[in-house]
Amino acid sequence: MLARFIPVVRTVLNPLAGALGVPAAVFTRWQVIGGLLWSTGVTLAGYALGSSIPGIDKYLLPIIALIVVVSLTPIALELRRTRRAAAAAAADLKERATR
Repeated sequence: MLARFIPVVRTVLNPLAGALGVPAAVFTRWQVIGGLLWSTGVTLAGYALGSSIPGIDKYLLPIIALIVVVSLTPIALELRRTRRAAAAAAADLKERATR
């Protein structure tokens, strides 16, 4: 169910399940259950929000933008951490070469 909310997890889940040897029937069952819960939940949430909050359409774009930013934040942080580590390693290598 977690994979439905986090794009990076959703991308890695399928190959990881295959590498771990998860039986196809078990994997398929959980994929179907998760997909049904997700699609039903999103549909019901949309209906509930649309009927209870007037003018919800004005707020949808900022909400979607926030979800995208929150989803991409871990990737951006990891990229920054990796680049800093690579720069530090390159500086260390350069310093060793000048000795």
